[in-house]
Amino acid sequence: MLAPLKNRAILEREAAPDNTPSNPLLAENLALRHALRQARSSRKRLLTLHAARLAALDERLNALLSERDALRLRLEQLESGQAIIELGQQLMAAREAEQQLMAAIQRVWQLDKTLCAAHRECERLAGERDRLARCLCHRPADAGYPTVKQAEPRD
Repeated sequence: MLAPLKNRAILEREAAPDNTPSNPLLAENLALRHALRQARSSRKRLLTLHAARLAALDERLNALLSERDALRLRLEQLESGQAIIELGQQLMAAREAEQQLMAAIQRVWQLDKTLCAAHRECERLAGERDRLARCLCHRPADAGYPTVKQAEPRD
């Protein structure tokens, strides 16, 4: 195995295009260096791509683990019967509220019924009052009804 170089640029130097190597081994060496450089660049790109994908998969894994823990806790609650007890308490509270609502509806209905009866009685009394007022307005003056005496002013 070769010792690592401190300056890798020495290995990656290529001959300038104007002075092409005449030695076939040197040309092959330059081609291999070029291929190695491209392979390293490709590997670096793939490594970056895989690192990003790995980060996304780690994030997804953490989300799934969190969801699993929440579902496990919910399952434990259901198995322990605590959820059923809570639902029963909610049901009892809802029934109590329904009973109160039904009592209030009944009371409103009774009040509405009483109000309608009072309104009809009021209309009947108003009609009777109007009829009596018409009778009083149309009666003859000498019908024998006592006249209302006007109060005399005092000095």
